[in-house]
Formats: sequence, C-alpha cells, structure tokens
Amino acid sequence: APRTFYYMAEGRENHRGETPFWNDVTVKTILRNEVYLGHMVQNKTGTVSYKNHKQVSKPESEWIRVENTHEPLISQEVWDAVQRMDNHPARGRSGKSGTVSLFGGLLRCMDCGSSMRYMRDYRKKVSDKEPEYKAYVCNRYASGGKNACSSHYINQKALTQIVLTDIRCKAMWAQNSRDKLREKILAQKESAGREKLRTLQAELSAIDRRLPELDRLVQSAYEDKVLGKIPENLCVQLLNGYEAERKAKQERRRELTEQLAASRENEQSVDAWLDMVRDYYDLQELDRPTLMRLIQKIEISEKYTVDDHEERNIHIYYNFVGYIEA
Repeated sequence: APRTFYYMAEGRENHRGETPFWNDVTVKTILRNEVYLGHMVQNKTGTVSYKNHKQVSKPESEWIRVENTHEPLISQEVWDAVQRMDNHPARGRSGKSGTVSLFGGLLRCMDCGSSMRYMRDYRKKVSDKEPEYKAYVCNRYASGGKNACSSHYINQKALTQIVLTDIRCKAMWAQNSRDKLREKILAQKESAGREKLRTLQAELSAIDRRLPELDRLVQSAYEDKVLGKIPENLCVQLLNGYEAERKAKQERRRELTEQLAASRENEQSVDAWLDMVRDYYDLQELDRPTLMRLIQKIEISEKYTVDDHEERNIHIYYNFVGYIEA
C-alpha cells in the first residue's frame, strides 16, 4: 500500500501496519473515492487553526474537485450504481444467522409509515427447502400492539410473487412500449414534483436573502463593539451565533441546490431506469441484490374486504422513478 511504502522509504515505523485488516470504514472510503472515477478531490481535511494543528474533516462545500485528471478505473454508470446502493435507506438488520431477510429494510407500513419487522416461525414448516415460515408485520404494531397500529401481516412467499410479477410486467412494458411508459412516468413525476420544486425554491430564496443580512449583522456587531455600544462578551456571543447560523444556512443551501439539480434530471433518470428494468422481463427468482438495484421501498396496506373478498394495496417504489400508477 502507498502508506506502507512511504514509511519503509522514510525508515519510520507504521503503527497502522500493526493491524492491516480491512473493515467497513475501509470499504466505505474506497467506494466513495472519486479517484476511481478519474477525478481528483483535495482540501478534504485541514487544521483547526494556525495554533491547533489537529486534522479535521472539512464540509464538502470547501472541497476542491478537478474532474477528468486521469483515466478512470470504472464507468460513471458503475459509480452511480454503487453510490445508490451505498446511500440506499434499506440496509436491513441481520438476524441470528448473520444474514438480512429478503425484503429487510424495504417494507413500509402504508398507514403509519414505520418499517415492517421480519418474523420467522420454525413450527410452520413450508417444505424441506423452506423449514420455516417467513412473514412481515408492522414494526409499530409489533412493539405497541393494536393501540399503535394494525398488523399489516404479509407472507414473504406471497409478497415475493407479487413483486416478481410486477418487475416482469414493468420490464415487458419497457421493451414493448418504451415511449408510452416514458411519457407516463415523466408526466407523473412532473405532477408530483411541481409542488416540491416550489417549496425547495422558496426555501432557497429565503436563504439567499438571509445570508447577506448575516454579513451586515456581523459588520454591525464589530462596529458597535468598536464604538463601545456593546460589551466585548456580548459581541463575541452575537458573532458566534451569526457564524453558526451562516454555516447552517450555507450547508442547507448546498443541499437545496443539489435537490433542485436532481429534480431537473428527471428525463435522464427515467431513461436510465428504462434501460435497466427491461433486462428483467424473464426474471425467474427474486434475490436481494436485484431488489436493492431496482426497488427503493414497498408500502403495504392493511387488508380490507370488497364483495366478501380480502384485498390489500401494495405500492412498489422503483429507484429513479418512484411508484408507477397502473
């Protein structure tokens, strides 16, 4: 490794070399390193001050990014896929076996919004291949009972077949009527995102008005201190408050700018999803990597009765495009 080589060349002892084992932090650092994409990112860390030389991480807004400085090791498509999986909210929790359930972290109660808890019953043997009965229930119900929510109980095998069928249908739709499906998704996203865009833009405008005000308040505090209008301790208190607010506003502004930019990339994201899902028209078995690649979340409603038949709503939200109405 470069660090090991450096210490050997300098004739110094590398204390980190005493435990040269990878852990989750090592892997995350590699997965988020844009060097593999052909870019150089610097100024990620710095010292606390000219007196305190302790290294601290800097906010992303202060990073210096220079793109296309060298030949990439991976494509943009691979990078984007890795970042989606890394940032995916559906991590799931591993059980006693150390594995995550098929739909772990993906299921949401449609009524209360909480996650769905995985449950197994070894007393209900399904078959020799399936020595246990697998299902999911509303986590709030499981913790608080009927007063918190209803069970929303659903069998994993039945849910697997529903999701598998939906993926195949979307894949066939993307193959046979791509343009119509594309128009439908874009129209749906535009309708749902119009109000969100207005809200984001309004918040961004408010921040853009507030930041110059903070600069004026800082200047005014300095002037009042110099003129003796306020004591020094009050001036320091005001300045610290203004600086904390300014940093928070700047960080929020960066987040809003990224969200607005992402909202304007609808067409590219829809095209990427169409290209991805069309390959699953003949999907025979559902596994977790496929779910993580395709699905953002799945909402499960409680059962209800229509003409003496039990029914329920299941909304599947796909990565890139969200829920596609029938």
